[in-house]
Amino acid sequence: MSTTEPAVRLRSYGGLRMWRSGAEVDIGAPRLRILLAALLAARGGTVGVDTLIELIWGAEPSPSAVNQLHRLVGQARRLFEPELASRAIGSWLLPAGQGYRLVTDARSSDLMAVRALLDTPGAAARALEIVQEPAFAGLDAEVLAHPAFVALEQERIQIAVEAADSAEARLLPLLQRIAASAPLHEPLQARIIRLLTAAGRRAEALVLFDEVRRLLADELGADPGAELRAAHLAALADDEPDTPPVSRPAQLPRRVSGFVYRGDLPDHSAGIVVLSGMGGIGKTALAVDWAHRLAPGYPDGQLHVNLRGFDPSGRVVLPGDALSTLLESVGVGLAELPDGVDARSARFRSAVADRRMIILLDNARDSEQVRPLLPGAPGCLVLVTSRNRLAGLVAHEGAQAVPVGRLSDAGARDLLAKRIGAPRLAAEPEATADLVRFCAGLPLALSITAAHAAVRPGLKLADLVEELASQARLDALTTGEPHDDVRSALSWSYLALSPAAARLFRLLSVHTGPEIPVEAAASIAGTGPAVRAALAELCAANMITEAGRQRYTLHDLLRAYAGELLGDERADAVARLVEHSLRDARAAYLAFGRPEIAPIGPASPGMTPTPMAGLDDALRWYAREQAALACVIDLALLHGHHREAVLTVLYLRAVRSARLEPYTDSREQTMRVLAVVGDLGEPVLEAALLREAALVESRTDPTVARMLLRRALDIAERADDVIGQAHLLRNLGLMIAREDPGQGLPILQRSVQAARRTGEPTVLVYCIEALALALQEDGRLDESVTLTREAFDIAVATGLEDLRSNAATRLAETSLLMGDHRQAAAMAQWAAEHVAAGEIHVRLPIYALLAEASDHLGDHEQARAAGETFRELMRRHGAAYRQALGRKEVDRFVATVDRIMSASEMH
Repeated sequence: MSTTEPAVRLRSYGGLRMWRSGAEVDIGAPRLRILLAALLAARGGTVGVDTLIELIWGAEPSPSAVNQLHRLVGQARRLFEPELASRAIGSWLLPAGQGYRLVTDARSSDLMAVRALLDTPGAAARALEIVQEPAFAGLDAEVLAHPAFVALEQERIQIAVEAADSAEARLLPLLQRIAASAPLHEPLQARIIRLLTAAGRRAEALVLFDEVRRLLADELGADPGAELRAAHLAALADDEPDTPPVSRPAQLPRRVSGFVYRGDLPDHSAGIVVLSGMGGIGKTALAVDWAHRLAPGYPDGQLHVNLRGFDPSGRVVLPGDALSTLLESVGVGLAELPDGVDARSARFRSAVADRRMIILLDNARDSEQVRPLLPGAPGCLVLVTSRNRLAGLVAHEGAQAVPVGRLSDAGARDLLAKRIGAPRLAAEPEATADLVRFCAGLPLALSITAAHAAVRPGLKLADLVEELASQARLDALTTGEPHDDVRSALSWSYLALSPAAARLFRLLSVHTGPEIPVEAAASIAGTGPAVRAALAELCAANMITEAGRQRYTLHDLLRAYAGELLGDERADAVARLVEHSLRDARAAYLAFGRPEIAPIGPASPGMTPTPMAGLDDALRWYAREQAALACVIDLALLHGHHREAVLTVLYLRAVRSARLEPYTDSREQTMRVLAVVGDLGEPVLEAALLREAALVESRTDPTVARMLLRRALDIAERADDVIGQAHLLRNLGLMIAREDPGQGLPILQRSVQAARRTGEPTVLVYCIEALALALQEDGRLDESVTLTREAFDIAVATGLEDLRSNAATRLAETSLLMGDHRQAAAMAQWAAEHVAAGEIHVRLPIYALLAEASDHLGDHEQARAAGETFRELMRRHGAAYRQALGRKEVDRFVATVDRIMSASEMH
C-alpha cells in the first residue's frame, strides 16, 4: 500500500463516503450511515449509547434497540476491517464508557483535516476547498437537526465568514459557493457584497443584495439587518436625501409589577406573532414584556390598541375604530382619515410601509378583527394576544403561533415571592406549596392570592390557605372589585361559545383524569363524531388544550368553573363516562382472549368506544388511560354505579398483569369496591372480586389472601361458577405449594380438572402453567415440561398472544434446568420475537434466560446482546419487576446476567 494513501479514508462534506485501500466502500443501510456520521461528527469524542439510539431509532425506540445497536457497531467495525472476527473490537471503533468513539486523524477524516487547518496559519483557502458543501448531505433532515450536525454546519459558515474578513479576492469564488448554500445568513452575504464591490463588480453586488432582500421577505418576512444594509450602501456609494422627521409613538403599557420572566420570544421573523391562551394566563403581561425587550430594535416606535375582544362590557372595538386610533398615532390627522375600513387599512399600510415599529394588538376576538390592522410590508413586528388561537392568521398571514400555558410551580413561587416577599414564603414552605397548588399555575389566580396576602401583612399564609379552602374555589379567587376575579375572566370566554361547545365544556367537567380522549368526550356528550367540531371550537377558544393526537386537557380552574355551570346535566354525564370506561376496559380484557365475566347489555345511544384491534392496542390504551380509570372508578362509587365499578376493576386485571402493575397501586381502591360488591346479589362477581382482593393482598398479607380465596371458592362452588373455581384453585394452590408442595399440588391438579371442564383455552393454559411451575419447583422436571408444552401448544393454536410467550418462557427455564441449552435458547428467542410490544411482565425472564442459555452454548455475542437488553429493562422497570416477580427472583436474574456480562468482556 502506498505511504501516501491511508488505510481508510472518510469524507463527510458533500455526503458520507468511504474508501478502504484506495477503493470506495459501499457503506450500506441508512442506520449504518447515521451511526458512522454521529461518530465522525464527534471528532474522536465519545458518543453515548442513548444518543446513538435516539439518532438511529428516534424518540421511542424498541426495547431491543441496545441489542440492535451492538449489531450495527459490529457491522461498522467490519467496514474498516473486513476480516475482523465477529466478537473482536478492532482498531477503529472502540468502546468508551457508556458509548463509543471512532479513531480518526487528519489523514483519514476530512472533518479532522479541517480542524487541523483551522489551527494552521495561511490554510484558509485549503479549509474552504474542503467545506464547499454541507457535511453529511443526504441524511434525513430530522437527523441533521441534531445539535451535533447543526454545530458542524454553523462551523462551516463561520469558516467562510472569517475567511471573507481577510478580504482576499482570490477566495471569492470559494466563498460564493458556500454563501449560495446559506442564502439567509446575513453576515456572510454582507461580506460577499463587500468583496464584490471591492473587486469592481458593483452591479453583481447590487443584484445579490436584491436577491437576499427578497429571500428575507419571502422566507422570513423580515427586512435586511444593519450589516447587510451597510454593505448595500457601500455598494451604492451614494448618499440618500434627508427625510423629514416623523412621529415616534411610545404607547406600550408599563410592565406588570412582579412579572415572571418566561424566556425570550422564540421567533419573530414572520413579523406577526399570536400569543393565545385561556383567560388569566398572562398573555398581555408576556406580550408587553417582550415588546419592551424588543423595542430598541424598532426605532420608529410602538403602537398599542386594546381590541376588547373579550370584555365585560361586550363592546368589541371595530376594525374601523381601531384603524382611526392607529392612523392618528402615526401622524395622520382626523381630517385626513378616509371613509370605510378598506380605505383606512390601505392608508395605514402606506403610513408604516417604511417604518420599523412594534404594534401590540391586545385581546383580539378573531382573525377578521385583526387582519385590517396588519402592515403590508415587512419591517414591523405585530404582537397579537387573544383567547382564541387565531388559526386564520397563522394559516393565511403566516403568523407565528405562541401558546401561553400555565406557570410551573417554580414560576408560581417566583410570582408570589415578587408580590409578597421571598422571606414570607420561606417562613412557611408548606403553606406556600398549598397556595401554588390552589392557583394551578394561573397568573391571575396567583396575583389575586398575592393581593390577599399583601394587604394583610400580619396574616400567616397557613391561615390564608385555610380561609381560601373554606370557600368554593372560584369564590376565593377575587379581589372584591367588579370584574376583578377568575370567574369573571373565564365567563367572558364561555359566553362567546356556541351552544354545542358550551354544553360540551360543561359536560367535560365530570372527567377528572389528566387527559380526555376524543372518544370519551363523544361518549359523555352522546353526539358521536359531531363532538369534533365542538372540541375544535373549545381548543380555538383556549377553553381546553390539545395534549396530543385527539387528546385534550382541561385546566383545574376551568374544570371548577365548568362544574359550577353543569347543574341537572351532571348525573347523565357521569353515567355516560362510567359506561364508556367500562366498555373500553371490557374491550381490552377481551383483546387478551379472556372469557366474558358478566353481561353488560347494549350500549347507550352515542356511546363511542376506543378502537382496539388487538393486544398491542389494549396495552397502549391502558398506558394512556391508567390515571383516568382510577378517577372514573371513584366517580362510579361516589354516584352509586357499583356494578360498573366492580366490572371495571375485574376487566382491568388482564392488562394490569401484562403491564406488571404493582398490586399495591390498586389495593386501596379494590378494597373500597369490595365493600359494595356483596349488595349486588351476583355471586360470580363477588367471587371474582374477592379473588382480585386476594391478589392485591398476597404481597402484604398472605394469610388474609388465602382467607379471601377460600371464601371466594365457597361462593363460586355454591354458584356453580366453574371458571371461577378453576382460577381460585390455581391461586390458592400456588400459594400453598410454595410452603408445602404436598398440599399445594393436589389443589393445582383440581384447578386443571376444573379448567378442562370450562372449555375456555385461557383458563386451561393458566391452570396448566401453574401446575407445571409447582412441579418444576418440586424438581419433577419431566412432568413440568410435558405440561408446559401442552400449554404452549394450546396458546399458539388459539392465538393467545400473551400466554404463548409465558409458556415459551417457562419451557426455556425448564429446559435450562434440564441441561438442554439449545432448546432453552430456542424457546427464549421465540418468546423474545413474539412477545407483545407493550407487554413487559415476561420480558425480563426472557432475556435473562436467553443470556444464560447462549452463554452455555458459547455464543457470547448473543449472550451479551441479551444481557444489554436485560439491563435496559431493569433500568426502566426495576422496581416494578422486584415487586411483581419478587426481589429474590429478580436478584437471581441480575446476578446471572452480571456474571455473563463480566465474562463476555474478556472474550
